[in-house]
Amino acid sequence: FKVCVCGGAGGIGQPLSLLMASNPHVSELCVYDLTVAMVPAAGVATDLSHLEKKSKLKGFALELQDLPRDKLQECLTGCHLVLVPAGMPRKPGMTRADLLGVNAGIAKNIVEACAKYCPEAILGLIVNPVNSVVPAMCELYKKKGLDPRKICGVTSLDIVRANKFVHEITGAPIDSIDVPVVGGHAGASILPLFSQVPAMKGVPADKIPALDKHVQDAGTDVVNAKGGKGSATLSMAYAGHKFANAVLSGLAGTDTTECAYVAVDADAKSEVPYFASKVTFGTSGVKTVHPVGPINEYEQGRMKEAIAQLKDEIDAGLLYAKTQELAEGPKPGLPPLEKRISPAPVVAPLSKVGNFKVCVCGGAGGIGQPLSLLMASNPHVSELCVYDLTVAMVPAAGVATDLSHLEKKSKLKGFALELQDLPRDKLQECLTGCHLVLVPAGMPRKPGMTRADLLGVNAGIAKNIVEACAKYCPEAILGLIVNPVNSVVPAMCELYKKKGLDPRKICGVTSLDIVRANKFVHEITGAPIDSIDVPVVGGHAGASILPLFSQVPAMKGVPADKIPALDKHVQDAGTDVVNAKGGKGSATLSMAYAGHKFANAVLSGLAGTDTTECAYVAVDADAKSEVPYFASKVTFGTSGVKTVHPVGPINEYEQGRMKEAIAQLKDEIDAGLLYAKTQELAEGPKPGLPPLEKRISPAPVVAPLSKVGNFKVCVCG
Repeated sequence: FKVCVCGGAGGIGQPLSLLMASNPHVSELCVYDLTVAMVPAAGVATDLSHLEKKSKLKGFALELQDLPRDKLQECLTGCHLVLVPAGMPRKPGMTRADLLGVNAGIAKNIVEACAKYCPEAILGLIVNPVNSVVPAMCELYKKKGLDPRKICGVTSLDIVRANKFVHEITGAPIDSIDVPVVGGHAGASILPLFSQVPAMKGVPADKIPALDKHVQDAGTDVVNAKGGKGSATLSMAYAGHKFANAVLSGLAGTDTTECAYVAVDADAKSEVPYFASKVTFGTSGVKTVHPVGPINEYEQGRMKEAIAQLKDEIDAGLLYAKTQELAEGPKPGLPPLEKRISPAPVVAPLSKVGNFKVCVCGGAGGIGQPLSLLMASNPHVSELCVYDLTVAMVPAAGVATDLSHLEKKSKLKGFALELQDLPRDKLQECLTGCHLVLVPAGMPRKPGMTRADLLGVNAGIAKNIVEACAKYCPEAILGLIVNPVNSVVPAMCELYKKKGLDPRKICGVTSLDIVRANKFVHEITGAPIDSIDVPVVGGHAGASILPLFSQVPAMKGVPADKIPALDKHVQDAGTDVVNAKGGKGSATLSMAYAGHKFANAVLSGLAGTDTTECAYVAVDADAKSEVPYFASKVTFGTSGVKTVHPVGPINEYEQGRMKEAIAQLKDEIDAGLLYAKTQELAEGPKPGLPPLEKRISPAPVVAPLSKVGNFKVCVCG
C-alpha cells in the first residue's frame, strides 16, 4: 500500500515514519512537511530509504504560504492511508477556541488535498483538539459528497496506556490485555472500560477511579517529565503505527479491530454524532463501529461526564465546519485506487524470549530516542534504562516516561548526569545487571576538526561509559555507535584488556552498512528484500567499508562494471543523508533501526538462539589477519560473541578493495591503540557484584500475517 505521513519531519512524524517504513504492508511511503520543519522532509525520506524493507521513500516539502491542494498531487495520488501528526501545541494564553482555529486550519489544508487527490484513502488525524477537529473535517467531507467514515481520529494511545497500566497493577501478560477506551481523546472524555477486561476482575472497585485518572492524565505526566521540552512523541508514534497497521491489515483482507474516534451510525442511539469506540477495519476502511457493550455503575456515571464534554467539543467542530468549505472535491480522472495483495512472507517465530536489562547511553539524542523506542518494543527487553546528560534536547526521564506507556513488558527508568559527573560514580543503579549497553553517543566532526581531534573528544565520552560498564556490568555486551568506530572500538577494547576483562564484550555496531547494502541490492536486482544478506566486512568508514557482493546469490546476474558504483553507494550513503538533511542532521532513523538490528541479534543469542550479524570486533589471536580489529560476520550466543567467521572466498575486485580497506584500518586502529596506551580505566569490576541473571521464557504465540498489502501511506507532519 501507499502511505503518506503529513508532518513526517516533526517530533511524532519522524519516529512514526520509521515505523511505517518498516511495516510489511507499506510499499511506498511519502514524507511531507513544511520547509520550516526541524529537518527537511527529503532528508527524513533519504534516511529511511536505506532500511532493508520493501518500501520506497520520497519526501515532499511546501513553503508556509503554499496550499497542499495545489502542490501535493504526486504525493497523495494513489494513497491508501494518510496519517496526519500535525498542528501546534496549546500555548500559554491560548483558549481552546484559539487552538481549534489554528489546528483545524492546518488539518483542513491537508484534508482538502486528500479530498482532491485520494478521496478513497483513510485519513488518520493526530491533530489536537481531536474531539473537535475530526467532526469539523468529517462535516467538510460530507459537504463534498465524500464518506466521513474515511476520516478517523487516532485514539490508540489511550488504549496503549490503559493496557500497560492494567499489566502493571495486575501482572497479567501484556499480550492478553485489551482495554476498550471509548468516548473521546481529551481529559474526562477518555473512558476506559475496565469492567470489560478479564484481568481486572480481582481489582477492588475503589482502585478504579485512580487508574481511570491515570489514563486521562498520562499525557500531562509525559509533558511534566520532559520539563516542557516535549510531549508524548515516541508513544504517540507507536500508537499511530498501531492504528495504521489495523487499517492496512483490514485493507489487505484481514478484518482488524482497533478503537478510533469516528462518525456514529445514523441509526445508532447515540447522544453525540462522533464517538470513540471499537472499530473493525476491512477492505474499504471502516467496516463496523461496535456498540459500547455492558458497563458498570461507575462507568455509567463517567459516561455522562464524557458525553457532556464531548457535546461541547463536537459543537465547536461543527460550528467551524459551518463557516468553512473545501475548495475542491475529487480531481476528475483520478485512477481507481489499486490494491496489490501479496502472500505474507514466512517469518520464523521466536523459540525463546529473554527478559533482559538493556541500557541506551545517549538515549535522549537524535539516534537514542528512536533506538530507545525500538528497544522498549523488543520482546527480549524486560527493563530499559535511558541515560543521557542533563543538557540533552529532552530529559532522559521524559523519554523514559514517554516509553513507559507502551503496551510492552519493558519497565523504563531514566538517568541523567551533569556534564562534570563521572558515570562510574553515578550509574550503579542504571548499569548493574545490564546484559546489553548500547552507546549512540559522541559529537559529530565539526569544521576545522582533525580526525585526531574527533577521536580525542569521542574516545573520552566512550571511555567514561565503558569505565562505568567495567565497574558495574563487566559481563554485559557493549554496542558502540561512537565515531570514529574504527579507532574508538580498539581503544576501548585495549582498556578492557588492561583490567583483565574480555575485549570481545565490546562490539562496534556496523549493521547500518549491511542494512544499506541489502536495500541497494534489492533496488537494482528486484530480488525479495528478505532473501538478501550482504556481508560487509572491514570497518565502518569510507573505503574501509567493504560489501562482499560476490557472496550474494541475487547479484549473480549483475555486470561486473556496475559493482564499483554500488560499492561506493554503500560507502557514501551516510553523506547522502547529511546532504539531504541540509546539514540539519545525519542518519539518525536508519542508525536507530540498525542499532536495534544489532541489539536483537545479541539478545536472541543470549536467549539461546544463535544469531549471526556483522560487527566490528577483536580478531582471534590465532587468526591470520593483518589487523587486530575487523568487521565480519559474528555469531552471538549465550555469552555474547561465540564465533567470528572468516571472510570466505572473494573475487579479484574485492581482493583489491580489501587491500585498500586494510590500509585505512591500520592507520585508524593505530590511532585507537595509541589513545589506549595513554589511558587507563579508573576501576575494574566492583567487588560483590551479583551474578548476571538470565531469565528466558517461552516465546508468546504470534499469529502470522495471512495477507500483506502493498499500500501507499503518507505521514503529514
